[in-house]
Amino acid sequence: MTAPPDDTAAPPDETAVPSGAEVLVLEDEPGVATLTRRVLEGEGHHVVVVGRVVDALRHLREHEVDVALVDLHLPDGSGFEVLQELAGGSIRAEAVVLTGQADLTSAIEAMKLGAYDYLTKPVGIDEVGLVVQRAWEKSRLRRENESLRQRLRRREAPEGLVTEDRAMQVLLESVERVAGSDLPVLIQGESGTGKELVARALHQQSRRQGGPFVAINCASLPDSLLESELFGHERGAFTGAVARKPGLFELADRGTLFLDEVGDVSAAMQPKLLRALETQEYRRVGGTQNLRCNVRFVSATNKDLRVLVGSGAFRDDLYYRLNGVTLSIPPLRERRGDVLPLALHFLRATGAGKSLAPRALEALRAYDWPGNVRELQMVVRRAAILARGPAIELEDVPLVATRKPREELVAKGMTLAELEARYIRQVLREQGGHRGKAAEILGISVKTLYNKLGTAHPRRASPPRPGSLKDDDGDLPPDEDGA
Repeated sequence: MTAPPDDTAAPPDETAVPSGAEVLVLEDEPGVATLTRRVLEGEGHHVVVVGRVVDALRHLREHEVDVALVDLHLPDGSGFEVLQELAGGSIRAEAVVLTGQADLTSAIEAMKLGAYDYLTKPVGIDEVGLVVQRAWEKSRLRRENESLRQRLRRREAPEGLVTEDRAMQVLLESVERVAGSDLPVLIQGESGTGKELVARALHQQSRRQGGPFVAINCASLPDSLLESELFGHERGAFTGAVARKPGLFELADRGTLFLDEVGDVSAAMQPKLLRALETQEYRRVGGTQNLRCNVRFVSATNKDLRVLVGSGAFRDDLYYRLNGVTLSIPPLRERRGDVLPLALHFLRATGAGKSLAPRALEALRAYDWPGNVRELQMVVRRAAILARGPAIELEDVPLVATRKPREELVAKGMTLAELEARYIRQVLREQGGHRGKAAEILGISVKTLYNKLGTAHPRRASPPRPGSLKDDDGDLPPDEDGA
């Protein structure tokens, strides 16, 4: 079987007709299997034959298959197990059932499970080719429709994620690339930066978008309640457990489970969470039966898990299990260019029909936003309610009490050169690292600015690595005008 298509490669020409279908035949009778293979390969299809249910399930999970021909009676189980897996929606293949004349009732049951058609043994040469061709056409049509829906979704900004910042745009490009896989994703960022919005964007652009998105804040619950919330509990498991309760693992089946503030999970709870992540098996509290789930895990934290691992507060194996891909969201003070579009977005959402006066806008831009996007949203909402006129004025924006004081420029014993350097860096910070704007305010050229910062040649910032939103050396962000 050829390897599945590489998601990072250039997209194929969707108008071209593939040379043949990828067909999986689950059949333990050598004569039927050999005849079916010869007929289908003669028509240009690529065929893989297996004789056990476990091998069929493994192949379907690891490879792209267009059509699966499934015998219902196998030495190690029933073909219905394969049909149930396909009915779950995570594997996109059309099923055709192989059955005997005396087993038409089972064939009808298989059709109810979503099988495209059935063939009775002995299989006719013309019949098998025709049915597989029709099933393949249906499979292609469904995938083309899914591809169209994905492209339409990608043209729209994920709900609530408004940005003009290059680092955030790189992040959203990473979200788009990662969304198609089931790799676990770890989202890092300060409180209020929008980690859950990024998690929802991952879900909305994934193959699981039709399934549930279930979120839990791990920091808000003690261990006993967190375990019960995640895994559920049986009746009588503890005082007050008057009925069986499904957990979030169960409720998120075939969807996405978002573990917010995962860095706050206790040492006692971490091994239980690790086992569930590794095996996708769990037990309800008070239960004895292992339950399985089919869940994509996305977690978030405002802490540096590497530091916690180093101190022994967080298990390294759990960290590696969560950290399939890391996405880092910069704080709002590092992307001041987003303050205006975000403020206008939140203002429009209030429906108040008001505008932002220039002085109020400048105050929003100059503020350091310790609460990040969440704080900006609440400030705009409050101002829209309290403002008396058609525009939000400076006095309607209550930032003075919480604004960080400006750095004292002059310190005892400071030289003139040190004073100049400190002032230049302060202006740079106030302009969000934008060197062109800083140079304009200082009345010097960008080249002179670089020289005064001790950089003879302007450093061109290399594009951030996928999922990373920091310069390699942690220096100031690159100039928005490319300077």
